[in-house]
Amino acid sequence: MGFIFLMNGGILDNPPDVVLFFGRFHPVVVHLPIGFLIMAILAQLATRWPKFKPLVMYLPLIWLLGAFSALLAVIFGYFLSLSGGYDEDTLFWHQWGGITVMLLSFGCYFINKKWSNSLSTPKWILVFIVGLLLMFTGHMGGNLTHGSTYLLEYAPNPVRNMAGLPSKVEPREKVTVLDSADVFLDLVLPMMQTKCVSCHNEGKNKGGLLLTSYGNMMLGGESENTIIPGDALKSELVRRITLPEEHDDFMPSEGKLPLTDQEVLLIKWWIKIGAPPNGFVTELDTEKAVSSLVSNYLGLDKNNLFNKKVPPPNRSIVDSLIRHGFVINPLMKDNYFLEANFSLSEYDLKAADIDALLELKEQLVWLNLGNSHLKDAYLEKIGLLLNLVKLDLRGNEITDDGIKHLSKLENLESLNLYGTKVSKGVLDLVPKLTRLKKIYLWQSEVSKETITLLKEQNPGLTVIFERD
Repeated sequence: MGFIFLMNGGILDNPPDVVLFFGRFHPVVVHLPIGFLIMAILAQLATRWPKFKPLVMYLPLIWLLGAFSALLAVIFGYFLSLSGGYDEDTLFWHQWGGITVMLLSFGCYFINKKWSNSLSTPKWILVFIVGLLLMFTGHMGGNLTHGSTYLLEYAPNPVRNMAGLPSKVEPREKVTVLDSADVFLDLVLPMMQTKCVSCHNEGKNKGGLLLTSYGNMMLGGESENTIIPGDALKSELVRRITLPEEHDDFMPSEGKLPLTDQEVLLIKWWIKIGAPPNGFVTELDTEKAVSSLVSNYLGLDKNNLFNKKVPPPNRSIVDSLIRHGFVINPLMKDNYFLEANFSLSEYDLKAADIDALLELKEQLVWLNLGNSHLKDAYLEKIGLLLNLVKLDLRGNEITDDGIKHLSKLENLESLNLYGTKVSKGVLDLVPKLTRLKKIYLWQSEVSKETITLLKEQNPGLTVIFERD
């Protein structure tokens, strides 16, 4: 009774941190009563069959464990509710559903303890009610956490309609070309649904903020400057998603998966151009600032090279390269793509070796010429190996004059220039390698200023500049 008085009396309207701390344990302990009570219900049902009669002696213990763990869940759940941000009606039904389950569980314990062989009808009525309430309370808890439509989100339309929900809206077709990508429907809204809506929905609107639609997002929450069209830096949304993850105000909170660097950049750009409710990316991106980033984010720049069939390599050329110190490995069982590795060879790389590699330009997709005394002059022919996806040139004294010949490698995704003499030339080269995802520049002559500029100009690129 004292606990119920606390709940109604408002004594904990301004709870201390320690109370909120214990409230965070509610999601941990709430699974204990669910498990124990389901076990108790199943065991109670099983005792109707003679061979399970011995379970009768264990029923009081199972019901008692379920009741006490339900009491803990109720207490921690109440502490958690004090942090605010929950739909009041849903919270009310979840809260009192949990309390009723707890009280009835104690009732089942006493009946099975004191009158195990009598009161048959009241006992089965209680068991049935506990089962129903357990499902109802769990459903209300799911609504608090994930939103009121979570359970029936993927249900057939007749089931949704019976529950008073509208028929499912046909999902948007997957974007296959950049020209059809809508800035809000295909970029911003899916980000919010994946990373943010679990805490900012109709059932759990933390900070009074809903992120379920464009209108709700623009209304903001307790902070009036959630989104300031045209000014990303002053928008509270941007501030929250760019704070250090350990900061109390970081979003998304509670250990949920944070937005990626790509997603943060795209949200900043969307707000910068006025946070429009719709519009094609290609039309809004007048400065061509994010088109390549969007292509990468939506998976439109996936390399289809490996989908095509290539003819078998010339066996004599392969054997010749092996004799000159190359290790040649096939990469697929059902195709003839090859890897060539010269980095472990005891020989010096010669111009004739590069000419031989050109004979395999259709099959060669991975090439490792690390520490091979590679010369700038050789890079002109290597730049003709148009199917290269990975190119490792580490440990060679090549310079900007050499790497400029690599600009036509349109399939290149990884380029290793570790320990080379390259410098500012990477700023001219990288934008031409449209599929490049990762570049290694550690211990090269590329300055920190150039690295900073390279990252700013190519936001989707991973630059390895220092040892992890």
